[in-house]
Amino acid sequence: MPLRHKRGAHITQRLLKFGSVGALGTVTNLVIYTTLVFLDINYNIAAACAFVVAVTQNFLLNKQWTFKDHDRTTTNRFGKYFVLNFMSFLLNLAVLNCIIYFFGTSKSVQIIAQIIGILSAMGTNFIGSHILVFKTHKGGRS
Repeated sequence: MPLRHKRGAHITQRLLKFGSVGALGTVTNLVIYTTLVFLDINYNIAAACAFVVAVTQNFLLNKQWTFKDHDRTTTNRFGKYFVLNFMSFLLNLAVLNCIIYFFGTSKSVQIIAQIIGILSAMGTNFIGSHILVFKTHKGGRS
């Protein structure tokens, strides 16, 4: 029984760290996205640029802090992480474009749509990162 409690606490701690990294990534994403939208860059291009920067930042922080993955061969993991997050990004884009389609293209609608799009894809990122990208083996480290 204590093992189960310890594992649950470990996952909870990872989830909180992942959430913190995600919050920082969301801020990074929104700053870049908003800046580009106010520079009259198309909202889809702005979303793609913001995604690339934020996903790279989040990967590096999750690798070092959330999952304590010190494996120096990161190319394979970054590829998995990027593909996982790209799938979420497609959901983000679908939500973004639906909201803009129904509510207009004002800058405030574009920014609110991006926030909702990001939030719509968050859950899959933790589960996928925990299970597929930074999977933990019996030794406790990935």
